[in-house]
Amino acid sequence: MSEASTKFQKTIMEAAIKLFKEKGYESVSVNDICKKAEIARSTFYINFSGKKDIIDMILNDVRLDRDDFFGDFVAAENDFERMWMLCNRYLTVAIDFGPELTGALFRLELMGELDVLDTTHKVDEWMIKLAVNSQKAGVILNSEPAEKIAPLGVDIAYYTTYEWCKRKGNFNLRQVIRRREESMYNLAPEYRMSDEELAKL
Repeated sequence: MSEASTKFQKTIMEAAIKLFKEKGYESVSVNDICKKAEIARSTFYINFSGKKDIIDMILNDVRLDRDDFFGDFVAAENDFERMWMLCNRYLTVAIDFGPELTGALFRLELMGELDVLDTTHKVDEWMIKLAVNSQKAGVILNSEPAEKIAPLGVDIAYYTTYEWCKRKGNFNLRQVIRRREESMYNLAPEYRMSDEELAKL
């Protein structure tokens, strides 16, 4: 992809997200995005097939090979913290979008236009391997097979995010998910976050 194309995509995505947050996903047209981004419709369609394509690109951009993620991932204290970092990549998108826009994505998924759940489960293979290592190290005390509990951790994050949207963001999403996952995985006490650490999430 050319540098110019990358620049246009970034400009379009930034304009679109601002509008989605201000007016709601359903109320924003491609014309609105073009006007906000100060581009021609033809430029939009060279880069995206429609509004949904923008959301798809953002969700798929939660990549694991980026320098800003990989260094922290390698330096994490243990493999459960690496599991938490994978989960947190998706939570950051939801929190950045806010409960209204994230809720619109759930509605689009119910209509078959997005695959948010499938996207979040793309990390299952990593989560299973990390859960196995965490069980061996005595960090995760839940003795159920890792291939059963690791996808449950993803589901907990997904459901809690849905609940957060329904309640219009009236609780700290990261704090609630962290506590629920610590409980489900039966994390050894010394690896659970203290109330002080939790308050910083």
